[in-house]
Amino acid sequence: MNEPLNETLIERRNAPAFYVSVVLEQRHRTYSSGLKVPVWTLLEVLVRNEIDQRSDNSGSTPKSVIEKTVVQNAEESLRVVWTGFRLEFYRDGGESYWHTLVGEQQELFVVCQDDEEGQFTPILVTADYDEAMAYQEADDTVLSAPMPEKIYLVLERFVLENYAPQQKKRRKRKKWHGEEESDEAFARKPKA
Repeated sequence: MNEPLNETLIERRNAPAFYVSVVLEQRHRTYSSGLKVPVWTLLEVLVRNEIDQRSDNSGSTPKSVIEKTVVQNAEESLRVVWTGFRLEFYRDGGESYWHTLVGEQQELFVVCQDDEEGQFTPILVTADYDEAMAYQEADDTVLSAPMPEKIYLVLERFVLENYAPQQKKRRKRKKWHGEEESDEAFARKPKA
């Protein structure tokens, strides 16, 4: 008789998560026609603190409250800090995180949209390049900034514990024709 697996023997670690803030800056680009267009840049992603998910046994993710604070409002630029974002890592994102870590630049991605009032608003912070590109393909704006060292170290540990890159396999070439004589002119062996 098979006994059920003792859950206490398996260590189940929660995926790490952080509260982060996003610093955006808006400047205006003036074209030769005189048209001014706002251009947003991501200045920095600030780490607020790591979320201790061991204390939350409910299994549900608490809703974050996103708040906007204008820290500079000058004629040439507008600087805004958005707080309350959760940067979470998921086990099924291992390959994308791995590519982020081994790439030339380790970055975080901030997905932004225009809200109902036409205001440029960040909606998501992620380290998953594939997720960010899916939003970009849906015509959302994706900005990037260097990954803070604290997040890099935690993400690196998470990837090492949860992901192993797959070895690439070479395909074997198939024989296009057998040894027997073919009626196709290009497949016939020359006669000696």
